[in-house]
Amino acid sequence: MSVSASVKINKLFISLIIFSVLFFSSCLDIETDISLEADGSAAAVLTYRFSSEAADFGRGFGSDEPWPFPLTEEDFLTQTLRYPGVEVLRYRNWTDSDGSEGIEVKLKADSLESLSDYLGLGMAVRTDGDTGSMRIEFPFSENYREADSRLRESIDRIIGDSVLRMSFSPPSSPKTGNPGIVDGGKAVLELSLKDILHQEEAIFWSVDW
Repeated sequence: MSVSASVKINKLFISLIIFSVLFFSSCLDIETDISLEADGSAAAVLTYRFSSEAADFGRGFGSDEPWPFPLTEEDFLTQTLRYPGVEVLRYRNWTDSDGSEGIEVKLKADSLESLSDYLGLGMAVRTDGDTGSMRIEFPFSENYREADSRLRESIDRIIGDSVLRMSFSPPSSPKTGNPGIVDGGKAVLELSLKDILHQEEAIFWSVDW
């Protein structure tokens, strides 16, 4: 049986990166681990790590949670109402000894398409029996390109060596991950946030299994 799903890229994901860069400083760490099961269901574990100062940013403007993407447990639960087919299995947060904070969320979805809509992350997937392919496009950041040179320089300084890490675990062991590497049963991609913002053409991540 062949299953085909194509989801248009949503700017929320890039907005997440932009706002994270601006407010989370060089301590930013974003990890997204996605898995696709043989029955078509999907799951994801999202991990955010950021400085304690970032958690309070914006509250002076009259908002308890000023971020344009989910952070609190209530945020994630509300998101499930907007995108049926996705369930929050676990939510936890913690504070490390250095004062930095972390959030980890585990999601379960009835399909990769539902999960993709929920995350605002465009993915195109094709499966045929035990084989298949997945592709993600990281589009240009219009917000960054339209900013003046001084703001871009400030963003570049703040970014530092911050990275976005993603992993994808298909129903069977991946054969290739381009770019990135294959590590056991998953493909792993690590991108510099500077590379994402400075790209001259769209970046594609493809995984075959």
